[in-house]
Amino acid sequence: MTATPPPTLASCVRLHDPGEVVAAVPHLLGFHPGESLVVLCLTGERRSRVGLCLRLDLPPEEDETAVLDHVLPPLRGQRASGVLLVVVGGGARGPRGGPPRRSLVAAVERAVAESGVACLHSVWVAATSADERWFCYDEEACSGRVPDPAATVTAAASALAGFVTFADRAALARLLDPDPPADLHRRAELLGLAAETADLERALDTGRAARADLAAVHRALEQVERGTFRVEDEDVARIAVALSETRVRDACMSWSSGPRSAAAERMWLLLTRATPPPHRAEPAALLAVTAYLRGDGALAGLALEVTRAAVPEHGLARLLGRALAAGLPPDRVERVVADGAEEARLAIESDGEDTW
Repeated sequence: MTATPPPTLASCVRLHDPGEVVAAVPHLLGFHPGESLVVLCLTGERRSRVGLCLRLDLPPEEDETAVLDHVLPPLRGQRASGVLLVVVGGGARGPRGGPPRRSLVAAVERAVAESGVACLHSVWVAATSADERWFCYDEEACSGRVPDPAATVTAAASALAGFVTFADRAALARLLDPDPPADLHRRAELLGLAAETADLERALDTGRAARADLAAVHRALEQVERGTFRVEDEDVARIAVALSETRVRDACMSWSSGPRSAAAERMWLLLTRATPPPHRAEPAALLAVTAYLRGDGALAGLALEVTRAAVPEHGLARLLGRALAAGLPPDRVERVVADGAEEARLAIESDGEDTW
């Protein structure tokens, strides 16, 4: 799981204080991690900027080197000049009081150094909670208390930017929980009928049908912006059918950044919950794109999981998953997304004049 923090958060992390770094981790990820290895990638000549916050589940002790395949590619993608390692959980401290999972930390430090990136510090903490004791891996006397994560400058910047920090990853994942089965079953029946009608319209005039589909999604976005959007069965079915046209879905990526992105993200989240599978894959994929470009890698990763669960070989999810795994910065992905959206829009317009 990766998360690229926005500059307003990254600039608030005090890299000289391990306690402040630990307290910043929940805000950089979007949730308090448990049983995790967290890698903070530092960029710039002075290693003064957090470029990426990477979280991985702690692997079994007999397979600790498995994490290296997930750590090294993002470092290359970020052109990191240094890293900070934070181990959260992993068991009790050893008999001599030292932190656990030393072999894991040593393996990561060694692999990072061999790739030409300096590991500046490695610390362990049982949990990212206020007053938890943190310990360094390389100095026995190096330890301290974690300041209250909710009272740090990073927390204030996170709240100001509109980010929410969840208690754990499961709490964040519940945002994407589907609506009640009865609602989904009812919408699935409507969706089947709507799909039959759409197939006929597309067979008669593909261009006109695509423009009508795009206009339907655009009207829903306008309703979200005005605060009048309601999750009605017929509307969910109509939008689901519209997004099943790949050109329409890709054209909707134009709202993934810029002034309409917040409303678009709210709409994709609502539709991800409201749409029955396999059609929920499309709003979930668009949610992943919007969250990624906003710098919320945690939500993007969860949305991709939902997409793949609905459609295992989903093309857009596969591409975005590669970008996430490589740690590509949002601005680089944004250019690709914008080009894809424009190409889709032009393809739709080439069949006739736009109607909205």
